[in-house]
Amino acid sequence: MRKNKDIERYKTASGQVRYKFKIYVGKDEETGNSIQARKQGFKSYEDALKSYFEIQDKIKKGIFTGNENKKHKFNEIYKLWLANYELTVKPSTLHNTKMFFKNHIIPELGNYYVEKITTFRCQQAVNKWFSELPKTYKKMYNLASNVLDYAVNNDLIIKNPMKRIIKPKMQKEKKPFTNFYSKDELNEFLEACKQKENPRIYLFFRILAFTGMRKGEALALKWSDIDFVNQTISINKTLSIGEHNSLIIGTPKTKASYRTIQIDEKTIYYLKEWRKKQRKELFKIGFNALSNDQLLFSNKNNEPLRPWLVQFWNRSVAKDTGIKYITVHGFRHTHASLLFEAGTPMQDVKERLGHSDINTTMNIYTHVTKAEQKKTADNFARFMEG
Repeated sequence: MRKNKDIERYKTASGQVRYKFKIYVGKDEETGNSIQARKQGFKSYEDALKSYFEIQDKIKKGIFTGNENKKHKFNEIYKLWLANYELTVKPSTLHNTKMFFKNHIIPELGNYYVEKITTFRCQQAVNKWFSELPKTYKKMYNLASNVLDYAVNNDLIIKNPMKRIIKPKMQKEKKPFTNFYSKDELNEFLEACKQKENPRIYLFFRILAFTGMRKGEALALKWSDIDFVNQTISINKTLSIGEHNSLIIGTPKTKASYRTIQIDEKTIYYLKEWRKKQRKELFKIGFNALSNDQLLFSNKNNEPLRPWLVQFWNRSVAKDTGIKYITVHGFRHTHASLLFEAGTPMQDVKERLGHSDINTTMNIYTHVTKAEQKKTADNFARFMEG
């Protein structure tokens, strides 16, 4: 068989035989310089010939980009991908994404050329992420895969090696779901909150427990969101953490998160009492809190409270009184649990909590009602014996 004259045989510094080629592509419209497609390092003539024809075909079809000849580090492609990605997400999501890349993805793949990243290398990275963060490693996998997809779409690589790895599976431990309070436990916790000198602590956890609000939604509340006449709270924003640990008040988590919910008379009473105290406190330090845009919960500089502070309040109350500890998000589960216990229809619970999917509500229902199953069995047995 006649050899292609554009394909040359050469030897590496270590004496290994390799093949290379170059193809004239045309003139650069901006500089007038000649553009050539160059590739080398093929272990066989046949491999070089196959690549040669693939590039010739792209040139004829007008889809040769020139990128096929270059090497691109993963970190460089990430920056190009990020420029598009940041136009599509909220600042808090962008911040979290950057942290995943900075702390986990770039250390593993950043200095590798995307053309040289193998499925084996991807598997090593994923296995490490799984060992470090088994519950969130899939986030790193998806983000890294998105960058490699970007490389595929821009004709830098043919296939995404990340998509061929075997995802590790976490062994599920069957632990009882306990991240919520019973009615009595909640009342005990709220009573302990009342004993604290800071009146914000009681009001904050009462709002969480009596509305099912997310932490960020409660921290973003303004007095304009409270309708004292109709006894409602409008939820239309949330507080989140952005770049450089900044606090951002932005749009809620999902479309379903926008909602107006009814609140009870006692909660209205405590809100009114807090508004009076807050106005006095802020006035003393030089702030006018008469505006409806005033935050319900603010610090000494009249700025939004940092989420860690309410976590500290929660731990402090539980520790000082010996009450069972649940997370701040557990008060949302508590609200759902007590709604179900009170016989509230599931659809009403879904709307009150701002769930976009009824399955989310059903999952909580499954968790929190397991504790009631023994009661059901005991009640039935008593009925049969009566």
